[in-house]
Amino acid sequence: MTTATSGFVPIRDQIANKLRAAIQSGELQPGDSLPTLSEISKEWGVAKATADAALGLLREEGLIAPGGRGKPAQVRKPPTRIKLPAEMGQAMKNLVRESEDVRAASGALEMTTGDSVQDVEFSANYTEVEATEELAQEFGIEAGAPLIKREYSMVDKRSGTYTSWSVSYIPRALIESNPALLDESNEPWPGGHQHQLYTVGIELDRFETTLWSVTPTTIERQQWGMNEGVPLLHGRSKSIDIEGRVVELSEAVYPADRTEVCYVERLDRW
Repeated sequence: MTTATSGFVPIRDQIANKLRAAIQSGELQPGDSLPTLSEISKEWGVAKATADAALGLLREEGLIAPGGRGKPAQVRKPPTRIKLPAEMGQAMKNLVRESEDVRAASGALEMTTGDSVQDVEFSANYTEVEATEELAQEFGIEAGAPLIKREYSMVDKRSGTYTSWSVSYIPRALIESNPALLDESNEPWPGGHQHQLYTVGIELDRFETTLWSVTPTTIERQQWGMNEGVPLLHGRSKSIDIEGRVVELSEAVYPADRTEVCYVERLDRW
């Protein structure tokens, strides 16, 4: 391995380029240790601060992870890819009238990650809250009207990090005719929320979704197994029924280093 430098590329970038190429070529595999700061410094004839800056570039790119106290950095295992296909809502709607066995085997988790509920620690928490002015306006109801707030999380059993997290709000008046929809112990519900709404006579017409990015907190990075410099994508979705009513509002979080968002924009013909 040559350590000759170029006058056009900073030595920090040269070090990072060499290590990046070794990772991308497979010479360094996920879980392999990188050279220590001392080893890099000696090989390239640079200060440890320069070696650390080179590794910092790779950390920001999500290619390596800290090795822990006294241990060198390691090649990071690529996180499970999360795919948000453009037609997922329709795919879930197609499941509504299928048998419970079919619905249970083909939920949103399977469609977005390829994992199954057996691969994760699933949690659902229902609470009744009063509609804020903002939520009341979205739903077209009185402020203070009861909403069912439903918070969901899935944690990968292998890594201990989040696979998904979301929270949704539904006016209680829309679903209270089916008491099962007020009981979190019935989760995970085969067929998801579209089948839940189906049990009270609600058919969805469309979703309106907005995405934006935020800088995660230290705790959020740990929960998702994210490196520094990786943003979180926040998605806010309105579920609108065939009568034009907003029947559910939900928010979900997705790490930007593993999320693929697909969308289709259909155009009217001339």
